Amino acid sequence: MTDLDARYGKSPRASKHRTGVSIGVTVALVIGVVAFWAITSLNPAATIESQMGGFTVESPSEITATARVSVQPGTPVACAIQASNEGSSIVGYQVVQLDPQAEQHQTVHVTLRTTSAADTVEVRECWVNELTDSADVE
Repeated sequence: MTDLDARYGKSPRASKHRTGVSIGVTVALVIGVVAFWAITSLNPAATIESQMGGFTVESPSEITATARVSVQPGTPVACAIQASNEGSSIVGYQVVQLDPQAEQHQTVHVTLRTTSAADTVEVRECWVNELTDSADVE
């Protein structure tokens, strides 16, 4: 026992309490990290990535674009492709639906009709597309 312990006292309960709190906080953090990992890795929407491969201006009213979409195999996806002109105005827009595939990466070729000459094309966004069979809808 040190002089401070003798003077002010040392509580064995306080030491055990701090240890219990430390263990509780550590367990809570581990559970939180595991839960976050499970939610983000098992959610198909969290793993959609897209990248423009390039585009070709066919005419002032048409542009052809190539994009690469990466998603968990078996996930139906829809992507919005957008063409803009020099003034950043949207001159073409199309939603492309991709059926579920066995491969993670898909290459998409899209021909966009434009209202004027485009100089930029981008994949605006992609999302999980919950397909519904129209024959089953009443």
